[in-house]
Amino acid sequence: MAYFHDVSILRPCITGWHIRVKVLRMINVCINPRNALRFVLVDDKGFKIDCWINSEYAKHYAEFLKEDRWFSFTEFRVLENSDRVRLTNHHFRMSVFGTTVVLPADPPSTEPRDSFTPFSSIIDGTVDESVLIDLIGVLSDVGELVNVGTNPSDLTGFRLSFRIRGPWLRECYRWFGVGTLSDGVPKAL
Repeated sequence: MAYFHDVSILRPCITGWHIRVKVLRMINVCINPRNALRFVLVDDKGFKIDCWINSEYAKHYAEFLKEDRWFSFTEFRVLENSDRVRLTNHHFRMSVFGTTVVLPADPPSTEPRDSFTPFSSIIDGTVDESVLIDLIGVLSDVGELVNVGTNPSDLTGFRLSFRIRGPWLRECYRWFGVGTLSDGVPKAL
């Protein structure tokens, strides 16, 4: 039986990692003139990590890796995740390159449980806004994506308004990237 490292312990200063992960999400990233791929991977303990596959290998892995399937990865790089908004709360991310070995893997005996963000942390503003979150609820009244910044290529200026309805029948009006609305008017942070 193969030994796999937990995603939670991945660090850049160590090599020789061997992980078994499930592909939660696959995201095509358009970088002119080619495309790259980003994945959200999760291990059997529920720890998630962002994985970047550059354009040179993107086509191959887009055909091979599929969401909701398990794979083992070896010979990959672990780098600091310095993105302004991260796909996971892991401080590092993976990078797949030419010598990375990716193979189909048997699923673990127990599947990882979902880790949804409580509505209360969104409503009271304690959620970490630098990390994308998973939640259960209904998004309604979704507005248009608006760039309020002065530089059209700077993604930090983008705002999206929406209303969240949760299990307590309480509503919260939220702007992505902007503060909570207590009086119905968006407030910049």
